[in-house]
Amino acid sequence: MIKRLDSWLERIAKVSIVLCVFSMLFFSVLSIVLRWFEVSLLWIEPLVRHLVFLAAFIGGSLATGSNQHIKIDLMSRILEKVEKPFVKKLLDIFILATTLLACAILVKASYELAVIEFDYGKVEFLGIHSGYLLGIIPVGMSFISLRVLTQIGIRLGVK
Repeated sequence: MIKRLDSWLERIAKVSIVLCVFSMLFFSVLSIVLRWFEVSLLWIEPLVRHLVFLAAFIGGSLATGSNQHIKIDLMSRILEKVEKPFVKKLLDIFILATTLLACAILVKASYELAVIEFDYGKVEFLGIHSGYLLGIIPVGMSFISLRVLTQIGIRLGVK
C-alpha cells in the first residue's frame, strides 16, 4: 500500500514537473516572440518565476523519493565500510524522521506566512492574490513531507 502510494505520488510529481517545464518554456518563448512585434504581456515573467518556484518543490519531492535529497550523513558513509546493514537502516530511518520533523516545521511556518500574506497582500497578476502565490511553499513542503513519510514507511516495511 505504501509503495503504491509512493509510486502514485512519483507519477503526479513527474507529470507536474513536465507541465511546469513546458509551461515555462512556452511562456518564455511567447514573451520573446511577442517582443519582436513590440507587444509585452506583463504577467508572463512573474508567472514563469512562480512556475520555477513550483518546479523546485516538485523536484525536491522527486529527489526525496529517489533518496537523492540533500542530507548530511557522514555516519552512513562510515557504516557502509563497517558492513552493519541493520544499524545503517536505523540511521536512514532516523535521518528521514529528522527530515520529516524539519519539513513539518517548515509547513507550519510557511502556512502561517501565507495566512499573513492573505491578510496584508495584494493582487499580483492575472487577478491572483499574493497569498495564493505564497501558498506554493506550504503545498510544496507538504508534498515533500508526504514523500518523506512514504519513504519512512517503505524503510520500515509497512505494507
